[in-house]
Amino acid sequence: MIKARVENLLGVGQECKLLIFDKNGFARYFDYVGLFRERGYIVYDYTNVEKFRLTYEERLKTSDEKVAVIATSDIYVPFDIRQAFHKVDLSLGKLFPNLHSDTVAKYVNDLDLISFAYDRCYSDLNSPSLTETFLFDTVFATAIIERYSQLKADELRSMCETASKYTDWIAIAKLKAVIEYYAAMKNIAVDLSFTEKAFVRFIADGYGKLSAEVNRSYPAIVTKTLDVISMNNGEKAALIVMDGMSLFDFEVLSRHLGSIEYDYDCTYVLIPTTTSISRQSLLSGKYPRELVKPFSLANEEKEFVAAGERLGYSANQIQYLRGFSPEISPFAKLIALIVNDIDDIVHGQRQGRIGMYNDMTVLGQSGNLHRLILRLTELGFSVYITADHGNTPCLGVGSFRSGVEIETRSMRMAVLKDFAEKNALLSENTTEYAGYYLNKEYRYFICNQGVSFDNKGDAVMTHGGMSLDEVIVPFIKIKGTK
Repeated sequence: MIKARVENLLGVGQECKLLIFDKNGFARYFDYVGLFRERGYIVYDYTNVEKFRLTYEERLKTSDEKVAVIATSDIYVPFDIRQAFHKVDLSLGKLFPNLHSDTVAKYVNDLDLISFAYDRCYSDLNSPSLTETFLFDTVFATAIIERYSQLKADELRSMCETASKYTDWIAIAKLKAVIEYYAAMKNIAVDLSFTEKAFVRFIADGYGKLSAEVNRSYPAIVTKTLDVISMNNGEKAALIVMDGMSLFDFEVLSRHLGSIEYDYDCTYVLIPTTTSISRQSLLSGKYPRELVKPFSLANEEKEFVAAGERLGYSANQIQYLRGFSPEISPFAKLIALIVNDIDDIVHGQRQGRIGMYNDMTVLGQSGNLHRLILRLTELGFSVYITADHGNTPCLGVGSFRSGVEIETRSMRMAVLKDFAEKNALLSENTTEYAGYYLNKEYRYFICNQGVSFDNKGDAVMTHGGMSLDEVIVPFIKIKGTK
């Protein structure tokens, strides 16, 4: 795969002192800096000749430390320093010498799959047309994707067996989404249900601790989203909330973001994964137990404005907007922009993941998200994209309506007052949830994996539960355009 191929090219683990010439921005394709740190290297950016000379003479010249020095421009490197390091030119051309680099760059999200299939590239195909033919006829061939998906499923199983931290489950969720993306592309059946049993154990042991996690790059839980944005943005920030967007959905949409560069992280949403509970928590910076009306969206805009004011914005600088073409105030400095398109697709979906793949492809091809991001960046906003919950395929087991009336289309949960009694449908198809971050006056019942309170036998896409697909969602920071 791509990680092993990069390791081999760079000589990671074989060479102690590496000098990397990355003049074409390979870091946007693969996080090799993270790879170096994972393997125990100290990483230096070579940006100043005199400064690095001092570092070299005082620390590196006689040190046995593993060191990786990265030069991203044509900056002068003295002869003696060159001689002391193993030099590597890092680029797509060096990684895939038989393919046309600019063409491969168009498929940046598929580099791991390309790397998997590259050993079947037996001749020089270094032209746009020949590379495109190899990609479509070989890389994206059903047989290749079947083998790749199975290999990745085995890797996923091993990751589940050793996962202990919330960050481990983010990596698992990302890989699961990639496998399901390719499986849906080729209508391949891949059973990844084994992830859910292990994830339920994490929910019981680790989910309640997320509120104590501190991370400047992304919020461990959506409640901390505005805090993270306020720590990282400039003068103006825009948060696009794609209602209902799972990691799988983002895998599809990301293929249609063109020249836009971004950091791809994730966050945990609130359980039950309903819009009223989770999105309010996201936009208010409050946990559901702190909200006056956690089961209704009536106060959502009011709560967002109040959260913005706590962060130091004035009321006329805060906007709560909807859709891909909002009217943005010239005074706005903090925007929440709600896009319901994905959630609408989810609740009308009857073709499962394949249907979501097709519909997300159409949404991506429309260019609506791409244009919105460009518009916001041109207006000077730091742009973030996230979701209030994901979605998952389910089979209906019948309708359940008693309990607290809440404003939601979710059929994956039930909320009961203390005195309410469970019936057989609830007992057979749900698990009582501990209610982390929720009002303890109620009891919360979450549907078991793969079932929902829809009409019996109906195949649907929905949310409201605590599956990996529903709970871990994208958190994207737009970096700019190429």
